[in-house]
Amino acid sequence: MLEPELIEEFGVYVSALRLQQVPPDWQEIAAECRSAFAETWIQVVDAAAVAGLPHVLFSAFNAVSAFRHSYNKLVQLEAALLLVISGTDRFQKALETAGAKVGKPGVAIVMSRDRFSCTSAVEMVSSRIANVTGISHPSPEEAKEVARLQGLDLRSLGPAGGSVGAILALVERGSLLYS
Repeated sequence: MLEPELIEEFGVYVSALRLQQVPPDWQEIAAECRSAFAETWIQVVDAAAVAGLPHVLFSAFNAVSAFRHSYNKLVQLEAALLLVISGTDRFQKALETAGAKVGKPGVAIVMSRDRFSCTSAVEMVSSRIANVTGISHPSPEEAKEVARLQGLDLRSLGPAGGSVGAILALVERGSLLYS
């Protein structure tokens, strides 16, 4: 998703980009975007930890909510987002599970208070990192892999276990464990 989505409840725009490979300088690129655009946050995560666009939007909503209501233990919104995506409340475990891995596929999640800053940050990331595409809905296999990565039991889904919607619901419940 290159066009930002608005989370109306919090007035935050979210965009997600699939990176063919996380570059070694991704932290510097994120820092440049944050300094260039006020109230803009960027987190790059392992693509294997993301069950598509619905998971990104759900995670962004919950991270912003936890951050705004002081439910989290961290000072940075990006760190709270990493906890939600990974489904854990332990930062080291979140880094191991969902942290960006240089040279591997990743997802850059851009959040901002205004649409222009979000779009501009996406353009900056896209200009600095090769082979950036939008992110969409996951296949059933991708969603199952994220559920397994979070340590979730797919057997609890019963006969509906093969549908992406059922798997995403399980992943979203797992993502709430961080708080």
